[in-house]
Amino acid sequence: MEAHERVLEWIHSTFDIENVTLQHEDSVPYGQRVWSEDDDDYAIVFYDESSDRVMCSFKEVKPYCFRVDPIVEFAEIHHQ
Repeated sequence: MEAHERVLEWIHSTFDIENVTLQHEDSVPYGQRVWSEDDDDYAIVFYDESSDRVMCSFKEVKPYCFRVDPIVEFAEIHHQ
């Protein structure tokens, strides 16, 4: 699966897409800034080439990133 598709798939499986706004985040590969319309908070979801994983960083912990691909894989298994 292409990196951009993996990023978007994780976003759609994690967030209530009707209650967030997506914005390109050019500072990271295939980055998407996911804004919460309720509390003006955001997460940055992107693709990390070195680990071949989708990663996520939140506004409060910007310098830290979390691997999130396993969440998508887990969701795919349980939704089938």
